[in-house]
Amino acid sequence: MQDGMYWLRLEAYDKSEEGVAVVRQGFVNGGGPGYVWQGRLTVLDGAVRGNLVVRKWNPQAPPDLGMFKAGNLAIDGRHDASSRSFELEGHAHGHHVVHLRISGQWLEELTDEGPR
Repeated sequence: MQDGMYWLRLEAYDKSEEGVAVVRQGFVNGGGPGYVWQGRLTVLDGAVRGNLVVRKWNPQAPPDLGMFKAGNLAIDGRHDASSRSFELEGHAHGHHVVHLRISGQWLEELTDEGPR
């Protein structure tokens, strides 16, 4: 998966959370109005595998993704290199069962420089 900024949409049941994520060397760090997501993804021949921790950071936000404070999700899905997008599913089992569908679309390259 190409390093860069991505738009993400996480869906559970009929609710969703949208935000952005930075992917650099397989590491993912991002968030939205109610949740943050961090972890690592690997891509091999279009297959995506990895792990994401999804944590509710905003106590005022509705629990749109489920009744959990943090979920450690095993990730499986597909990456389309030509469209720079991906479709993933995440599953976590524990005190709460969490199942999320995650869509992502590449937005922009990363920079190591300041504004020009």
